[in-house]
Amino acid sequence: MNITEKTAKTLLIVFIILGFNYGVSFQQFLHFDWTDPRGLGDASSYLAMSNGDHDIASIHRYRIIVPFLADMARDVIQPLIPAEQLHAIDALSFYVVNYLITSLAGLILYLFLLELKFESRLSLLGVFIFLGSRITILSTGGPIVDSLYYLAIIVVVYCCLTQRSILLCLLNPILILTKETTVPFLFLPLLIKTMNRKIIFMSLSVSVVLLFWVRSRVTAALPNVAKSDDPILVTITNHLESGLENLSQSYFSLAGWHGLFSPFSVFWVIAFFGAWLEFKKIETNYQVPSFLLWIIPITFGFTVLSSNAGRMLHSLFPLVIPYALIGIDYVLSRKQAGN
Repeated sequence: MNITEKTAKTLLIVFIILGFNYGVSFQQFLHFDWTDPRGLGDASSYLAMSNGDHDIASIHRYRIIVPFLADMARDVIQPLIPAEQLHAIDALSFYVVNYLITSLAGLILYLFLLELKFESRLSLLGVFIFLGSRITILSTGGPIVDSLYYLAIIVVVYCCLTQRSILLCLLNPILILTKETTVPFLFLPLLIKTMNRKIIFMSLSVSVVLLFWVRSRVTAALPNVAKSDDPILVTITNHLESGLENLSQSYFSLAGWHGLFSPFSVFWVIAFFGAWLEFKKIETNYQVPSFLLWIIPITFGFTVLSSNAGRMLHSLFPLVIPYALIGIDYVLSRKQAGN
């Protein structure tokens, strides 16, 4: 494939991702109601932050990147909005930012799946599974910050898969500021012998120092709103105290089961089938890297800290989607072979 054909193919993939993401997420943005966020109660905190008000829950106060970008987007698009539509400018500014971030995550996921030897059409199907997930749609169409969290996850695992140690070292100081739940994923490269773990450890050390420095600067700049539960270790401890209640609500209630089903719906079942095919060596065309299995304890650990297990379990997408594609490819290829 020459350079022109490769560029044309890449542009086509980008436009498909942008178009699909717009198609599935726009209605969520259009019908978002600030007075009834429907499970996105943290949205009001991020709205306040984007407007310069940081007197909000301490767990949200330090997730500064998306609200900052939404504030910038508001300044750019406000002159383009008719006066009678200015009431929607806040939600629109978040939608523009989250839409672009989620689309970029979809593109990197596509490249990630290609590296796993899935052909382009299957890889694009994997992107559709991700973008079409109820959790991704909420993260794109709603004014929250999870889109950047999912982008950080796929960036980390893609760099691990492609052995891009230097790139990951340069990105770590930015990735660690996306959301607190990103931090455990940044340590995944240390579990891979072929990565340059020495420089990655140095990068992580600098990144952790940067994280605490940024939090301290935010706290120092807002002396009137700082609270006793602002330190990150205090926040984690407070969430652990609600661990049993979170587990009970997530795994032993009808609403919890709905939440568990929401990230991948039927693709959970197909992914389990694909994992079984690989474990039994029935399907040998693909090999899911073993380091991705470490995402499982990280993600399920987060369900202890949060009552919204669906949003937490969506972090499994770099593992669930490849296994789902293995199951889909196996069934469809057998049917074609039978014909």
